[in-house]
Amino acid sequence: MKYKYKILIISFLVFLPVWWGVNSMSSSLEDFLFLREITQNPNILNARIDYTISQITLSKVLTEKNLKEELESLDIDAGSIIIVNLGKDSKIIFEKDSFQTRPIASLTKLMTALVVFDLDETYSLSDMVKISKKSVEQDGDSSLKIGDNVSIADLLHLMLVESSNDAAYAVSQPIGQQAFVDIMNAKAKQLGLNNTFFINSTGLDPDDPLRARNISTASNLVKLTEYILENYAEIFEITSTISNNTNKLLEDYPEIVGGKTGWTPLAGGCLIVITQKPQGGRYISIVLGSKDRFGEMRKILNVLR
Repeated sequence: MKYKYKILIISFLVFLPVWWGVNSMSSSLEDFLFLREITQNPNILNARIDYTISQITLSKVLTEKNLKEELESLDIDAGSIIIVNLGKDSKIIFEKDSFQTRPIASLTKLMTALVVFDLDETYSLSDMVKISKKSVEQDGDSSLKIGDNVSIADLLHLMLVESSNDAAYAVSQPIGQQAFVDIMNAKAKQLGLNNTFFINSTGLDPDDPLRARNISTASNLVKLTEYILENYAEIFEITSTISNNTNKLLEDYPEIVGGKTGWTPLAGGCLIVITQKPQGGRYISIVLGSKDRFGEMRKILNVLR
């Protein structure tokens, strides 16, 4: 019996390399035949590549279709909505009246910050501004006091994080409010924001509700947001500061990398949020004229996660 087991083991050890060799030759033969085939007929390789690309494209289309359907099913009452998938060719995933002109409240402060960064010959972050009585008289809470000397960097932080109207007015002091607003409007025109207009650097409603106010559209605000991301990303880095931020969503949604809040009686609730996608890339989500800007944006972000 032991002799038979020995014969069996020896036979197995003898034929194992042969088995490996046959399988290896088979695999090599398949590789050789495939290589010869694509050499003689390169269209086969092209067909395989085209098939792979088409599968990836189909998967992407289905994902976007599913996202759109989910977003359309949400109960959101905001006057204007737009959600854009940022990329080489940015694509609108969902929109509602995104070309409708509306007051934008403190979303204005994104353009205010942009002008400060743009006028690098006039402004330096270390420059100090002596706070005027006019600045402190702006509506809203602020820690600024008349006669304080505050750096441009600190004013930007107060303006973008706490949405301080005092700070938004104060940054215009070196050149004067009217000249500053003129530059804001010139920049809007330069960027092709044809439905955007400013009367102040704060976003506050005028005392007379029949007078002009700061206005834009959700689609224009996407352009502005993209421009800032590409040229002055530090603006949105400031807005992602959690401490004392008017954006109540930052703690619950770590994927938020920037944005801006806004509210006035005429504008209602306004909110821009930029989020990082798990698979790479970013979304821009905007709601204007909302009665519950944070609640409605939560619904959107929960779908985009």
